[in-house]
Amino acid sequence: MEDDRPYDLAIVGGGLAGLSLSIQMAKAGYRVILFEKEQYPFHRVCGEYISLESWNFVQRLGIDLPALNVTHIKRLQVSDIKGVFFEQPLPLGGFGISRFKLDHELAQIAKQAGVTILELTRVNDVRFSRELFTIESTKGNFIAKVVAGSFWEKKQS
Repeated sequence: MEDDRPYDLAIVGGGLAGLSLSIQMAKAGYRVILFEKEQYPFHRVCGEYISLESWNFVQRLGIDLPALNVTHIKRLQVSDIKGVFFEQPLPLGGFGISRFKLDHELAQIAKQAGVTILELTRVNDVRFSRELFTIESTKGNFIAKVVAGSFWEKKQS
């Protein structure tokens, strides 16, 4: 552990939601730690489509979307197993961006904002006692005032 001071916020999971939250909280002056089981950048299964209603938010996080030359998407096309296509305009539209690139950029912005990011780190348990959370991870124990879970869990079959 860096020191005994508790973090204001610990985030378990470093996808879009976790990284976005960490950036916003760090920019607001909070001490933030984020736990990610992978190492940035890494590939994810994702459609890589973001609605244009999120454009301004993504830019406020610090991503320069025009500089990344993102693809604007204005139509949806779906095909079935027989090759029959269904096509529909997307009135609002969206943009396409690689999650590999987007997550990497957000992780860099989070680090620059002062977020402590622990990559290749699994959280094994979170316990609450005496007004604080203890996060037990593969890189040691950490203390935080608030913990946010930002992950999905595979269901065991």
